[in-house]
Amino acid sequence: MCRFFLVIGTAYFFGWFAVGQENSGANWPQFRGPAGRGVAADAKALPVQFGPEKAVVWRTALPEGISSPCISGNKIFLTGFDPKKQKLETLCLDRRNGMILWRQTAPAKSIESVYKVNSPAAATPACDGKRVVVSFGSYGLLCYDLEGKELWRRPLPRPPTGFGSASSPVFASDLVLLNGQGKDLHLLAVKASDGEIAWRTEGTPFPSHYPVPVLWKQGPVTEVVVLGRSGLLAFDVKDGSKRWWVPGLSPEATPTPTLGEGMLFVASHLPGGDPDLRMKLPPFDEILKKYDKDKDGKLSVKELPSDLVIFSRGGKDGVGDIRLHHMMWLFDKNGDGHIDRKEWQAIAETPFDNSLLAIRPGGKKDISQTHVAWQHKRGVPEVPSPLCYQGRIYMIRNGGVLTCLDAKTGKEVFPQKRLRAGGIYYASPVAGDGKVYLASDAGVVTVLKAGDRFEVLAENDLGESIRATPALVDGKIYVRTAGHLLAFGD
Repeated sequence: MCRFFLVIGTAYFFGWFAVGQENSGANWPQFRGPAGRGVAADAKALPVQFGPEKAVVWRTALPEGISSPCISGNKIFLTGFDPKKQKLETLCLDRRNGMILWRQTAPAKSIESVYKVNSPAAATPACDGKRVVVSFGSYGLLCYDLEGKELWRRPLPRPPTGFGSASSPVFASDLVLLNGQGKDLHLLAVKASDGEIAWRTEGTPFPSHYPVPVLWKQGPVTEVVVLGRSGLLAFDVKDGSKRWWVPGLSPEATPTPTLGEGMLFVASHLPGGDPDLRMKLPPFDEILKKYDKDKDGKLSVKELPSDLVIFSRGGKDGVGDIRLHHMMWLFDKNGDGHIDRKEWQAIAETPFDNSLLAIRPGGKKDISQTHVAWQHKRGVPEVPSPLCYQGRIYMIRNGGVLTCLDAKTGKEVFPQKRLRAGGIYYASPVAGDGKVYLASDAGVVTVLKAGDRFEVLAENDLGESIRATPALVDGKIYVRTAGHLLAFGD
């Protein structure tokens, strides 16, 4: 039996015939599905209880990677990385049975360095029904037809990030958009037909690495909204010109904004910025006494131990802990490669307040005082994007802390809850069929009943880490774990 194709029991025989009758027009075309909202496009019943031996339609072994499933009809697209061969590739699977239909190797000459919870295969593919586009920080953009034939390639400079790149491409009609490019981390638009550059943003005031562009229709104009370091920006999709912005947000930008109830919701988070989870730094004199080897009254990267933790995310065995030498960019405001007393105290004495903002449409230029409908400052996630579903906002924070808000007012629907599946959360919530799915890094998918009461329907332990956001299509949930892609359903 091929090591990349493993089917459990008789689920293959019956599952193949059942799935074969499904709608071939099924679509989960990019990161977080249709319009990037994380909501199933159909109303088919979705599974509640599932696991390695329960409700499995098929299970396929995959190479390493944390890109999420991209689905077009009966094809699933993913990316993967073989650390032994130092090989990046794009994979296409048959959605009916999990069989790998084709795989193409990316022409990367070397592999970018990434943080241990990230992967060189982190960006989710995008598909417009005719083409699939993938992004690798180690190479750039690659475009294939649905049968695996390369249509074009666009080599790009490696993004300057110490954690590794992860921004996923999206289609915007005849364009492909990719965030976080070049030294200035600009937004790039290339022609979907041939990969030629259509435009790029210039002088971006809020550069960012990770958030995926969101398309927001504003009358005759379609805006491209991107969350960046210290602000939110909207561009005209036609030419990349700036339309509006919101300054004063977190210097770290990871979650992707989402749409719903006629508004845009954006999570602004910095570790240690929640009221109940402040980053507590030791006095500067104390840390100076320990590590200032050259006695110049400053701290350099070389002087700081690589394992000096300044904030714990609560992950198993210290996974996800923030070390000071990783956060030099935040402390070193003047860019001289050192942290002085003033810079240290600026972080220690003025902690950032996390917040979820609801943005009304129709703004121009600086809209921070005119178009912010409401903001909420508790339970804001660091990596998972907020989910807007059935008039409610769902957010999952590290530690398994769940917050549910009324999308129109920002008021809590029910008191903040802590899921039994604690630890770190990287996957974004998804929803459909009146259910909300929350996948933890430890591999537990908690299923909630959407509504005004907190009600857990199931806690499904898949036995492997989950860092990729699941996809919901045709009554199935597709979950990528550390080593497999699994399809669950009746």
